[in-house]
Order: sequence, then C-alpha cells, then structure tokens
Amino acid sequence: MQFSEILNLVLGGGFVALLIAVVTLRATVRKANAEAEKAKAEAETVRIDNAEHATRVLIDDILKPLREELGSVRRELAQTKEELNATRKEFGSTKREMARLRKAIDAANRCSHNDECPVLYRLRELPKRPKDDDGAVGEDRPPPTDASADDGEPDEDPSRYHNTASGAIAR
Repeated sequence: MQFSEILNLVLGGGFVALLIAVVTLRATVRKANAEAEKAKAEAETVRIDNAEHATRVLIDDILKPLREELGSVRRELAQTKEELNATRKEFGSTKREMARLRKAIDAANRCSHNDECPVLYRLRELPKRPKDDDGAVGEDRPPPTDASADDGEPDEDPSRYHNTASGAIAR
C-alpha cells in the first residue's frame, strides 16, 4: 500500500464518520431546539394562566368590595347632600324669622307706649343666674306678676332699660 491509499482510507473513513456525526448531531440539535420551544410555550401558558388567576382574584377579592363600598359612599353622600339642603333651608327660614323679630323689637322700642308694653317687659327680663356656691338657683329679679293681680303698673321702672347700638335690649 502506498501512502496515498493509506491516506485515502484514513481520510475517507474519517470523512464518512464526520458526515455521520454531523447528521446525528443535527438531528439531536433539532430535537433539543424543539424541546426548548415546547418548554418556552409551556412557560408562557403558565404565565398567562397565572395572570388570569391574579386578575380573577383582583376582581373577586378587591374590585367587587370596592365597588360596593363606592356605591354605599355615593348613597351616603346623596343623603348627606339632602340633609345639608334641608339644613340650609331651615337656616334661611330661621334667619328670616330672626330678622323679622329684630325688626318688630326695634319698632316696638320706638313705640310711644313702650313703657307699659308687657311684651317688651318680658323681653327685657334677664336669664336666670347659674347656681350659687351654696347650690341655690337665683334670679336677677322677681318674676312678673299676673296682669289680673296687677294694678296696671309694672313692678320695676322700665326706664332703666335702654337700647344698645346693636339693637339689643340691655339692662
């Protein structure tokens, strides 16, 4: 055998083995790539399932109670607005009544008969004093007498009362 034949056998056999090895390796690589793609697809499926589950949990456990609470807060707000409007109306009515009362008192104070007016006399009464140190409740002056038992004269001199700058009756 000559040198070229030996080289042909060594190189020729190595070439065939190399071809067989490359074909086998290529099939193995394809199989590994297919398994990797399959694993990626399964991982993506699991991720999507987890996201769906998390969304369901969010909706069921968090969003629904928040919606219910929001609804109750809105109902409570509407009720509070109604109460506020009613209170505003009542306040306006009370304010108008107080203005009418002030106007009537001012007119009564300018009246020529205000010295003997029993209504003005009652308005001039001072409120009761708080309890004294000994626990007794006192008054600033005696209560007015009944008109039938009265001689027509007030018990006290009404001239000691006068109007203040604010329009209130003072002592």
